[in-house]
Amino acid sequence: MIKHEQTVKAGRELQDDLIRYLSDARLRKQGAGELPLSEEQAGRAEKFSRFLARRYYRDRLVRSFRYSRLFAQAGRTAAQVVDTSLFQKFLDECVLGSLEAARRVGEMAVVHLTVPNPPGPWWGELLEYEQGFFLQAATADHGPLTHVPRHGTSALCRSFHWNLPEILPRVKSGQTIGDDLKKDLVLLFSRTAAGKIYVVEVEKTTELVWRHTDGVRNVGQIAAAAALPVEAVQSTLQALSEIGAVVLPLAQSSSG
Repeated sequence: MIKHEQTVKAGRELQDDLIRYLSDARLRKQGAGELPLSEEQAGRAEKFSRFLARRYYRDRLVRSFRYSRLFAQAGRTAAQVVDTSLFQKFLDECVLGSLEAARRVGEMAVVHLTVPNPPGPWWGELLEYEQGFFLQAATADHGPLTHVPRHGTSALCRSFHWNLPEILPRVKSGQTIGDDLKKDLVLLFSRTAAGKIYVVEVEKTTELVWRHTDGVRNVGQIAAAAALPVEAVQSTLQALSEIGAVVLPLAQSSSG
């Protein structure tokens, strides 16, 4: 019985090591190590891992940059970056599903779609919105638990000068986007542990709590820094945790 459990554990560890090997280009550069891979198998694993990464990011670019794709400026779409030489270089060092990798690919897409004659003055903010969504879709790392509240790994808060939630349906339906859609607002992008993505407009109190939740301050310190009652901060943090924007300490999360 003991022997069987040890064998199963070893098999699971081997599987985990293989997954890490396939998803982390830096590990592959160091060689197969203790993995039972021949030189030929390691070469095939390298090709498969690059195929996997291209497909992973292409699918998420298509999903996230779907509004800008309706314009296809100069025949450009976000997914095209997967076929560029810059992306091939990125494959030599990326960790699949990491926040850093998602940031780099999102930046590539925005640069690729930044054109001399955009469809309108709101174009840059539309790309920023889609980049924020992509960051949620392409980051699989949830990060560690801490003893104080912290931001969700991929969560971010951005200020906009155009009413993106109203612009998106107009883009989809081909309607004109005029100055009536200019509006200062703050949008919060987040993803839950289950993979559900949220983009919500937040008011000043929520933004203040978010800004001061830095992974260093406890609830009382966040309240003091934001000049808000502790009860208001606690309820706001709880609401933010439900959409993955904030990760609460285990005891606080379970007590809520």
